[in-house]
Amino acid sequence: MQTENAAPDIVSTVGTTTLELSGAERAGIYRWLSGLFAQEPTFATLRVYKAADGMTLLDELSAIEALAPAAEAIRTRVSGAPHRDLKTISLDLSGEFARLFLGVGGRRSAPPYQSFYAGADGRLMQQTAGAMQDELQKIDARLTKSFAELPDHISVQLAVMSELALTASPAKQVDYLEHRLLDWIGAFRDRCHAAAPESFYTVAAGALVDFVRADAASLSA
Repeated sequence: MQTENAAPDIVSTVGTTTLELSGAERAGIYRWLSGLFAQEPTFATLRVYKAADGMTLLDELSAIEALAPAAEAIRTRVSGAPHRDLKTISLDLSGEFARLFLGVGGRRSAPPYQSFYAGADGRLMQQTAGAMQDELQKIDARLTKSFAELPDHISVQLAVMSELALTASPAKQVDYLEHRLLDWIGAFRDRCHAAAPESFYTVAAGALVDFVRADAASLSA
């Protein structure tokens, strides 16, 4: 469940509430979610979604209840749009991305870092950033030079989870989800909604929370 440009590499390695997905399928989903929050979609990314393979991907994602809202939001934007309009759509989404995640929105933003939500003062580069650096080392991974972000960025955490879905025991995966994602993504979603209730990224954040919760429940069953 991957398409070209749909989920860029940010880490390089040296319809029910109970999910029934293989490890490879779950890894692909986490990789897709990671890509959504890693960077704003380019014209090329939207063109991939609009093509036949991209529509097939969106069909597969829409079949998973938790992910359907995000997949359908992408389909709605690109399916009926002429190719010449994809650049405008890309610019619109880039604006939403910048306002929410790059600080352009000021106080009405939603920093995509666990450390922002871990303490009362909203400071970055706290203990959670160091803990995520440890997680990267455990899987012999590092941030790519093209992704100049902190280790506890949500996309990094999701990318690591995509690796764990293939290699780690269910207990290890649940432990990671509880300490690295479930600990804060609900607050992240709520902040997205407060800042931009109509944004695609608010929809995506809601889908993220629903999927991670369902995945953790399935692994724990």
